[in-house]
Amino acid sequence: MPLGIDADDVHRHLADGFARRVILAVLPVSDALWITFAAVVVYLHTAAGEGLGTARRWTGIILAGSAGAEWIGARTGFPFGPYRYTENFGWRIGGVLPVAIPLAWLVILLCGRTLVLRLRPGANRWQLALGTAFVAVLTDFNLEWMAWKVRGYWQWYPDQTGHVPTWPPGQNFLAWFVLSFALVLSLSPNYDLRPKRPPALRPLVILGLMNTLFVVVYAARWIGTGK
Repeated sequence: MPLGIDADDVHRHLADGFARRVILAVLPVSDALWITFAAVVVYLHTAAGEGLGTARRWTGIILAGSAGAEWIGARTGFPFGPYRYTENFGWRIGGVLPVAIPLAWLVILLCGRTLVLRLRPGANRWQLALGTAFVAVLTDFNLEWMAWKVRGYWQWYPDQTGHVPTWPPGQNFLAWFVLSFALVLSLSPNYDLRPKRPPALRPLVILGLMNTLFVVVYAARWIGTGK
């Protein structure tokens, strides 16, 4: 991702052979694969810390809620603003919503929830939802330019002619906050939030690596192009 390697680079630098064919096959879905792997790791750690039943329920709530909101958003522009997904983020459900999008929500929300519990172990469900929503918005703020301008996962203002703003609409970040708050709040219907085990560190590492990757992409882009 930081180097911007594409199929032309593979053809140019690798002789025809097995390695070249494998890389060319993986390259179009590589961005979606790392999100999928991250989601699997976060799910397994949630199952280990909270129990398999809880992990399944939380995963179902986040995947269904985020997929529903993103599907409606991509079709209508509400609640995030006018945008459209491209084919650059892997297979799309019904040609509209990339499968990796709800998986990314799962990673961000469960990792963000773990971070809040690490920083404030005694947080009640409202504080936990509020803190996770802040983490989610900050992560989205970090990824937006990379996802739109560098990797082309989605396109903002797809039908707008003339001057196109260079940044997503403010309602996108408000929608991220509200949806994140609602989803995390729904994960814990009671006030006993004490995990069966202390929150694992690996989800925090994943969240940190994700945000660091975006920053590295920005740095590589700036070094390579000066903008």
